[in-house]
Amino acid sequence: MRLFNSKKKKLVAAGIAAVGMIGAGAVAANAAGETGCKYLTYPLCARSVASLQVVDGSLIESDLAPAVRDKLNKPSTGEAGPAGPAGPEGPAGPAGADGKDGVSGLAVVGPTQTVPKGFSAVKLDCAAGKKAIGGGLKWDTGSGTAADVVMNGSYPSDVTEVEGVATATSWTIALTNNDPKGSITIQPFVTCVTAN
Repeated sequence: MRLFNSKKKKLVAAGIAAVGMIGAGAVAANAAGETGCKYLTYPLCARSVASLQVVDGSLIESDLAPAVRDKLNKPSTGEAGPAGPAGPEGPAGPAGADGKDGVSGLAVVGPTQTVPKGFSAVKLDCAAGKKAIGGGLKWDTGSGTAADVVMNGSYPSDVTEVEGVATATSWTIALTNNDPKGSITIQPFVTCVTAN
């Protein structure tokens, strides 16, 4: 029993001596390198931990210096990389609603008419289902010349409004005949179309 205790004491003494030697060697090494560090202190000495001493995946964002965190979180200002390959074509979408018909069925109505000396108003109607979009007149015959005809107005008439959209089914021409010898013949006209 005494022999066992003696051996145990020797082993403990040897261990303490080894730790002391290692510590002394580390302190001497630190002193030689002029780092000012003490062995086994906390926080650790500068540059005393390398990549080999860090367990992969063990560091978190709060372990990093503020400047490093700011740099990692800063949006990238570099050039965009090349575009990736096109993805597969997606399924076809549902069919849209039918649109309204456009303008069609253009027709110009222009019968000649005789008007007396002085002021007259001539109205031309579009065919059923058509809308008036323009009109006018020209001098046809008379004792005078075209200069004897003064157009006082040219405007859509029989106007209706549906949902804020106004349409007309006729066109009115207002004119004054200044031919000194009386009546003249004119050709008023209206342009009609099929439209919603």
